[in-house]
Amino acid sequence: MRSISETMTQHCNLRNGFRDRSLLTRLAAVVFLAAGAMTTLAEVRVQDIARLQGQRTNRLMGFGLVVGLKGSGDAGAYPNTARALQAMHQRFLQPVFDPRELKANNTVAIVAVEAQIPQFGVQEGQAVDVVVSVIGAAKSLEGGQLLTTPLQESTLSVTEIFALAGGKIEMPDPKTPTRGLIRGGAVFEREFVYNFIADGAITLVLDESQAGWPMAQMVARAVNHEVSSASAERSSDRRSDGIVVVRDDAAIATGPQTVVVRIPDYELRQPAGFISRVLQTQLFVMPQQPARVTISRSKRTIVMSGTVTVSPTVLHISGIGSVRVGTVEGAAQAPPGADDVAGMDTDRTATVEFQELLDAFSKIKLSQAQMAEAVEQLHRSGALHAQLAYSE
Repeated sequence: MRSISETMTQHCNLRNGFRDRSLLTRLAAVVFLAAGAMTTLAEVRVQDIARLQGQRTNRLMGFGLVVGLKGSGDAGAYPNTARALQAMHQRFLQPVFDPRELKANNTVAIVAVEAQIPQFGVQEGQAVDVVVSVIGAAKSLEGGQLLTTPLQESTLSVTEIFALAGGKIEMPDPKTPTRGLIRGGAVFEREFVYNFIADGAITLVLDESQAGWPMAQMVARAVNHEVSSASAERSSDRRSDGIVVVRDDAAIATGPQTVVVRIPDYELRQPAGFISRVLQTQLFVMPQQPARVTISRSKRTIVMSGTVTVSPTVLHISGIGSVRVGTVEGAAQAPPGADDVAGMDTDRTATVEFQELLDAFSKIKLSQAQMAEAVEQLHRSGALHAQLAYSE
């Protein structure tokens, strides 16, 4: 159980930062000398916790035929394969009048073909990997070759063909012979470009783990400080009479997960530099993360973030005994030698750090499942002062 508590991720508040790097350096030196070895303040940039709206992946899909299989095909067992093979024969002027004529063909399989468009789009002629999966009765794709297959947008809302796929199939996982990979197997016939700018602005989308009003506001403040420093130096911000024109904030937190950043007019023709500066803006002050305990449904491991505390309580663990956390006011205290198997600071009536409870669990060698069950019990009773979430 010690390994679980040792791998707990505890996110502490970052120290207040200063734009004056020399002052920050002197302050860090003083703290280092006073406290001994301390970790260096990590530089957190906007691009580390957020992405541009429109920065995403898309999938292309098609149906194709794999040939050259060693008797593992399905033309005789799956009618759709035989019909697709018949259509291909007719297209190339090799007519098949009855699909039953193809029943003996076990070297062909019908497959689903998928390719992923990268998050920044693609250019004409660019190649990406292709995943090929059996959709019929074929037993294996090993040794097969995908015939040229057109790929379209997966929802078919756009009828154009974006890429052509084909090539020799590799088997990355021998335990799954019905699924293969073609490296660089899809070549794009046209460019696919995402639009990151809308109405003269970009939108930053915070990662789900970072989302919240405090973080969105902190990102907006940092970006405003960064872009205002650059724009203040431009003559366009100063009238002919010498009066500086005060601009509205460029960045505004419009939601707990979104920050809209207006691009200055003089940057719109070539916005790459401005967007780059926004993404590389450093956050020297981080808001306190909400207290959260996450339990893995499959492994029953526990991860903590923020400052998690527990009210004084008594946990009754089946087959183990009782774990006393602090002193519960108004409750009869068990005499020495009772069924208590662990306790912590029983004279304390205030909250107890969650880490102390994990240490107590470690001492009595609870299993991962027992620890997770105890945390859930604390949450149901209201003694756990944190959000409880689950992961797969």
